[in-house]
Amino acid sequence: MDDKERIALIRKGNEFFNNGDIDNALKIFVKTDYKDGLIRIGDYYYYEKRQPLTALGFYQKANVKKKVDEIFERMMYALNRLIVEDKNKDKKNEQSTEETIQVNFSPKLQKVAEEILKKNRD
Repeated sequence: MDDKERIALIRKGNEFFNNGDIDNALKIFVKTDYKDGLIRIGDYYYYEKRQPLTALGFYQKANVKKKVDEIFERMMYALNRLIVEDKNKDKKNEQSTEETIQVNFSPKLQKVAEEILKKNRD
């Protein structure tokens, strides 16, 4: 595809996206390998749909390392919390303190992960 055709398709993809037609926008953004569009799709799934694993694929395709790393950190934090909770359940009659794997997380990331875990428990 030449540049003129690619630009026209990207405009059409942006129009679809702005009108809420995510599926058609996605098809065009993938076909044209439009990184900004793929990031917008990733953001849509990450922030609006709360589907970080779906968003991860779009961020990877757009090569947005910061977002990919953030999602992996969230997954590691949540996994750590699940492991600790499981260990604590097994020690019902014993007084125990939380055992954690030492991983540094940003406070914002930790808060989001804790909210997800709380929501899953409810």
